[in-house]
Amino acid sequence: MKVEEQYIEPASKLMSDYVNGRPAIRQYFSYDPQMQSLEGRLKELQSHSVDRIKLSGVLRQYMGRNGLSESAERHLKSFEEGAPVVVTGQQAGLLTGPLYTVHKAISVIVLAKQASAQLNTKVVPVFWIAGEDHDLAEISHLYREVNGRVDKLNIPHAEYGKHSASSATLNKPKIASFLEEYFRSLPETEHTKEIHGLVFGLLEQSVSFTDFFACLLDHFFKEEGLLYIDAADENLRNYESPYFKQMIERSAEIAETVAAAERSLAKDGYSAVIGAEENAAHLFITVKGERLLLERQDGEFVANNGAIRFTKQQLLDIAEKTPELLSNNVVTRPLMQEMVFPVLAFVGGPGEIAYWAAFKGAFELFGIELPVVMPRLSLTLVNRQTQRLLEKYNLDFAAVVNERQVAIKRNELMESIREKEAEALIAELQNQVEKAYKEIHKKFSTISTGLTPIVEKNLQLHVKQLSFLKNKLEDEVVLQNSIEFGHYAAIENELLPNGGFQERIYSPFIYMNQYGSGLVKDLLALPLKYDKNHKIIWL
Repeated sequence: MKVEEQYIEPASKLMSDYVNGRPAIRQYFSYDPQMQSLEGRLKELQSHSVDRIKLSGVLRQYMGRNGLSESAERHLKSFEEGAPVVVTGQQAGLLTGPLYTVHKAISVIVLAKQASAQLNTKVVPVFWIAGEDHDLAEISHLYREVNGRVDKLNIPHAEYGKHSASSATLNKPKIASFLEEYFRSLPETEHTKEIHGLVFGLLEQSVSFTDFFACLLDHFFKEEGLLYIDAADENLRNYESPYFKQMIERSAEIAETVAAAERSLAKDGYSAVIGAEENAAHLFITVKGERLLLERQDGEFVANNGAIRFTKQQLLDIAEKTPELLSNNVVTRPLMQEMVFPVLAFVGGPGEIAYWAAFKGAFELFGIELPVVMPRLSLTLVNRQTQRLLEKYNLDFAAVVNERQVAIKRNELMESIREKEAEALIAELQNQVEKAYKEIHKKFSTISTGLTPIVEKNLQLHVKQLSFLKNKLEDEVVLQNSIEFGHYAAIENELLPNGGFQERIYSPFIYMNQYGSGLVKDLLALPLKYDKNHKIIWL
């Protein structure tokens, strides 16, 4: 395994401007996304109020169900003694969700180590599991390659209703059945049995989506001492009670500030990704097991189109006595994260950073600033088969990803093998048929206008048959050159599945099946420099 670095221009204007330090976007953040920013942020954190012993106890109790490693204990002790944290987070996806979830965890571990060395102080990595999220469609699927195409395996989730990932009790037989189908789609290797046993062993000891996710996170990063917490953990919710009260009290100001920031972003040429509205409460409440979004209406907080209503005082009482019924949305989650932890840096993906561009004013309402917002490390894993194909067709990573050379080569191949004479015959026949039917149409219309639809329909049938012939001809030509077309498909499915980076599509288990269960450990052993360059990992 070796690593190569290459700058890849981000897909969005906002991310391009952000990582390249352009002033238009810089005004929306408190710090530049640079290692040099960490020193100033560390000084700012000296005034951050946090009950480190109590919060450490919350983390210890949650992680204890999977057994605390010596590394995790050391990190908890460092936290208790004053260490800041670098934080990332993600929804509780099946099999960790796409690769970028693992990349996020790797990012905070790498960043914490490099920040510790740079600042000469302990820095602790933390993973915030968004178990409060009830969008189970977002986490209940897996991608695999089937017959040369990228296929999405959807796992039914309707039975869970609007329960969150942490409160929905897994239908284990159904989940196991779909995971078995997923594993059957993977090629049998010397590693398949081991990773299959790992997955089903952890599934058996899990109750919810979040449990399953946390077990995998713990398995991958136990030796690194990555700390993790479920946002929906009841002990954490109790710790957050006073912060929920502050958010309820200032709900209108938060909504107004974020909406104004999005208008400003749009004026500066950036897309408003949240679509924040000024009547938003930016909080959820759980009623009878369902997580419902709150809005502000006529001085009250309402949900379910006004069918459920709370006065401000009622909501404050809930925050005081049963805070586990409340949860954050995309706007207040970063605020809560900052209030709970002394955050040196937050690590996020392109979508999250676009959200954070609208949060600076909301943070300032509470007398705090945005932490250093660092883009997660972006990695692409290249297996040995793909490496051989790249060599065979004289391609490199940049040619495939930046220049889209595979599509060009495919079109050139198609052009070179086309049966142009046969295609010309079909085209000429279609031209003759359409010309003849034009005369028929003219003649029939003089007899009866009622006949013309029949003529048009009859013509369409002939044209359809000729198109069928042309497609079959093309299919046969492609079939005769299927090996080369298959190679092109394999390269794209590996490096650009569905036209984007693999880290947004595939689970790490596809690569563990090829490489072995030590994949994540070996990735962490690579010299990954924390910068804006894309990391190409040659397996």
